[in-house]
Amino acid sequence: MGIQGTEVAKGASDMILTDDNFCSIVAAVEKGRCIYAGIQKFVAFIMSVHIAEVMQIFVCIITGMPVMRTPLQILFLILVTDLPPSIALGMEPGEATVLQERPRPKEEPVVLNWMWFSMVLNGAVLSVVIILVYIFALLYYCGEILQTEINNVPNFESKLMDARTVAFISLVWAENVRSYCSRSFDKPFYVDLLGNKHMQHAIIMAQICLYVAVLLPFFSDQILQLRGIKIGIEGWLLALIGPIGCLVLCELCKLITGRQMQQYQSQLAMRHLAMDKARQEKADRMGFSKAAPEPQKIGKTTEAGASRF
Repeated sequence: MGIQGTEVAKGASDMILTDDNFCSIVAAVEKGRCIYAGIQKFVAFIMSVHIAEVMQIFVCIITGMPVMRTPLQILFLILVTDLPPSIALGMEPGEATVLQERPRPKEEPVVLNWMWFSMVLNGAVLSVVIILVYIFALLYYCGEILQTEINNVPNFESKLMDARTVAFISLVWAENVRSYCSRSFDKPFYVDLLGNKHMQHAIIMAQICLYVAVLLPFFSDQILQLRGIKIGIEGWLLALIGPIGCLVLCELCKLITGRQMQQYQSQLAMRHLAMDKARQEKADRMGFSKAAPEPQKIGKTTEAGASRF
């Protein structure tokens, strides 16, 4: 006890209750689990979007399509539009069922096997959706999808810039949508949708940076090589395919992730049962659980006892 306990007791203890309230233990466990879950969500989100970035560039290279974005655009995406939502995920208030989870082993890594599968799966979904948007944009603006054929198109540099702008806008929108999906590994995105105020601030900031990047003269077309004004209303509508497709497919992926989470919790439950059984067997061997001798009944004597008197 932090108030009533002696200094000797505090020095020998593993835990000190500063307010002498045992309910503080439950609150501390809940807070710790929320922080740990926030770290997992941060890692899962930022890794999935980076995996998607690598997949998109890799597909463009091996198929002969023009590279989807320039190095400066990639740097802008990572630092300006990806980082704020991922930081907001690290400050999640925690889910209502956090105390119902089994205690995790001390040696458990932060990123579990089912989380790696979820990161790769969601990264692949994001990549497929954005690559499709990019292909549609190339066909609409350039009429071709391969670099060798686009080089023969008149004024191909400006048209290629328009296609990249559509893919850029669609990617930012899709990643912002995915940040809301990433607030839970197994629950729908609309559960407590506005429960994290930091997420709202991060998304607003990311959207402002997006429109500055594609609409601000000189900065957009000369530095980032994006032309948000030139793509027209058709380009903006085409970019909507990204967030809509990402929302639907990522929510469907939660069916698989939720199943894997249940299996993991079942494995933890079996492990804890085995540990409890081992402790019980150890206690039995040491004699701690032997039944106490039955007390002798008063008022009745055996024949052997009666013969003594």
